[in-house]
Amino acid sequence: MSNLLHTIFRYCLTAVIFLQAIPLHAQSVRELQETHRKRIAEAASDTARVNRLIKYSIALFDVLPDSGYAVTHEALALSQKAGYVYGIARANQMIGQLSLFAGLYDSSRRAFGRALDAYRQINDSANIARVLTGFGYNYIESGKSDSAAEHFLAAIKMVPYEDSLVKAHPYNGLSLAFFNMGQHEKGLYYNRESGRMYALRKDTGNWIRMIINRGDLMEDINRLPDALTAYHEAMQLSDLKGDALNRYISRVGIGEILSANPAKKDSALAYLKAAEKISQTIQIVPLHQSTLYMALGKVYYTAGDFSMAEHYGNEALVYTRRSGQVSALMENFLLLTNIYIQLGKRPASLEALAAYVMYRDSLQKTDVATKVNELETKYRTLEKDKSLAEQQLSITKKDLEIRKTGLLITALAAGLILLMALTGGLYLHYRQKQQLQQQQLHLLHKESELAMTKATMEGEEKERARISRSLHDGAGATLSGVKLYLSSLEMQYRDLSGSTSYRDTLGLLNDAVAEIRDTSHNLMPRLLYEEGLDAAARAYCEKMGRNNALKIAYYSLGEHVRFHRPYELMIYRMLQELLGNVIKHAAATHVIVQLECRPDLFTLMVEDDGNGMSREKEAAGIGLYSIKTRVDAFQGYTDVQTSDEGTTVSLVFPVHLLITG
Repeated sequence: MSNLLHTIFRYCLTAVIFLQAIPLHAQSVRELQETHRKRIAEAASDTARVNRLIKYSIALFDVLPDSGYAVTHEALALSQKAGYVYGIARANQMIGQLSLFAGLYDSSRRAFGRALDAYRQINDSANIARVLTGFGYNYIESGKSDSAAEHFLAAIKMVPYEDSLVKAHPYNGLSLAFFNMGQHEKGLYYNRESGRMYALRKDTGNWIRMIINRGDLMEDINRLPDALTAYHEAMQLSDLKGDALNRYISRVGIGEILSANPAKKDSALAYLKAAEKISQTIQIVPLHQSTLYMALGKVYYTAGDFSMAEHYGNEALVYTRRSGQVSALMENFLLLTNIYIQLGKRPASLEALAAYVMYRDSLQKTDVATKVNELETKYRTLEKDKSLAEQQLSITKKDLEIRKTGLLITALAAGLILLMALTGGLYLHYRQKQQLQQQQLHLLHKESELAMTKATMEGEEKERARISRSLHDGAGATLSGVKLYLSSLEMQYRDLSGSTSYRDTLGLLNDAVAEIRDTSHNLMPRLLYEEGLDAAARAYCEKMGRNNALKIAYYSLGEHVRFHRPYELMIYRMLQELLGNVIKHAAATHVIVQLECRPDLFTLMVEDDGNGMSREKEAAGIGLYSIKTRVDAFQGYTDVQTSDEGTTVSLVFPVHLLITG
């Protein structure tokens, strides 16, 4: 009985506690719901504020980029706190654009990468295309036109056909990329297409930028009247729109073109001074600022006012150094070299010339050699893929013929077997035909990639020719002027002829002229293009034998024919690399170079009597690894035989591919 009472008491107590808890639990739920509503409201408020901040930073982009940078970082911090993925993506995209505008290319790419990841989380294809376009412009500014073109094409694929405004930006970028690769007609096509899209969507700001780009492109290929027309059109539109930055850029462009004509001095100064006045009202990036002052320096230099030219040349140098653009620094120091020569400031002119040569060598090492090797390797790999695709297509065709024959034999059987075999054969034929079509499409795709890469290589070859001519006609001519100037001093000051310092200076100058001439010839070996690989290799071996304590014997076997130009240049570079390795590392006294051309195979062999190389050194050698990679991609093979008595390297290529290109 006592147990029953105890149980009843427990149930009653539980019931009382439960009944008391009901209003308490209901109150707790209401509080939680109210808190949740407040948080949703706060989150909505945060996202609205993020969107307002981003719009504000866009408005500040052209006039106060530093302030826009701070506002964008505030939007990013708020988005991260609220977990607002779109805000994180949009803020990082703006940071990437602002960093690109300031010339901070690595920071820009990192920010664009974060934006791309965020947009992919929410599957926002239009903004993914915008970020890919930003990457493209980053690579354009960094001098990597092939990477830029890849990102612009990827952006175009992401954009719906009807969204012409988003598609116009990568089209405009593609025009710059193709121009930089020497494909001017393609560049003009994409420039016109982007202009049509901007006009269709009434986007005046970007339309003006596109017209300025067209002016830059025309100026690059020396179509100066067309460039002036484009800059004037951009100036009129930007004046009507009140677009301060483009008002500045268009006037600088006009003034820069007119600066080359002494008769247009007053007009050039009017445009440039107007641009300088505009620059006092907005923030201009260092590269654009340096362009203005270099143009002013050129105006006064052309007009013969060398003191004013010196003033503006040094003013430009302040901003050129801030921009960090190697090509702009080269142009600035070359201008100062010419100005100092005219002013008779010999030490200053030599110092400016040395700076020009330093930046030129830096640009060549980082941009020309590496880029050419990458393109050659990529081209050979694509060519090998094409060959494999052709082989696969041939096998597929033969297999189809065999199946057709089997189908015919089977069709001769009677009755039900005939019907079943015919049905099965038709099905197999249909499947095989589909496979054949896929193989053909694959082959066409490979041929398209191969053609694009080949065009890029030819653009690089043109760029090497341009750099070679610039060295010969620019720095070479400048040094010749310096030499004449120094020689004339000997006529004015008789005592100079006995000065050791003076003679040493002339000797150094002669060495510099010879070095520039050799560099120019190595960049663009004229003998290679005029007489072929055999003559160029023989001349190079004779030259290296004269310049080094090394006896080089050259042998030519077989009947040599002319190969496709890029292949001759590639083999010539390999010969230079192999002989360079012997001179630097082998401690050899004799070298044998042999070129043998047979109907089916072409062989380059370099044999030395040096100290050989270990397998570890052979595996670690970057130059030899690069050669092996290119030979493999070209369907050839490399043979290296080494001992403590010397090393023999043989490179073997299929002749038919060297001839057909």
